[in-house]
Amino acid sequence: MPDRVRWGSTAPHTKRSQTARYLSGMVNCTRNGKCDFVIEHTPPSAAPKVIGEISLWDGHEIGFMLNPAFWGKGIMKEAMHRFLLEIWRNEDMHALQDIVADVDPRNSACIGLLKRFGFNETGYREKTLKTHLGWCDSLDFELKRPTYSEK
Repeated sequence: MPDRVRWGSTAPHTKRSQTARYLSGMVNCTRNGKCDFVIEHTPPSAAPKVIGEISLWDGHEIGFMLNPAFWGKGIMKEAMHRFLLEIWRNEDMHALQDIVADVDPRNSACIGLLKRFGFNETGYREKTLKTHLGWCDSLDFELKRPTYSEK
């Protein structure tokens, strides 16, 4: 199974129509551009290529994924930094007081990234989601809105 989808809530897409439906929902979201972002890579002398995404679901639950060819290069770290700055600065998101994450406890890379950005572990739940992997537990995280103003 491709690593980039191992921790997803659905099995890897097998048809373009599945991916098209997913992307259409993201693009047509009323908050698109406010809390849904794609991560692009532009190789020398080539067109930009989408290599990942980072977004908020249900108003305040963060989700992200990155093509494994780009893991370990600091790209998701940079994307998370820029994403959080944008979310906290965005006037349309002023009511947002926290961001939460629900992570499979086996996903150590995701857990490490969240902790690096100040997310605090708030709980552990068993058998929260049945996926293509079987039953998965959840490690819950929360990041409170910063009390300082970043300019």
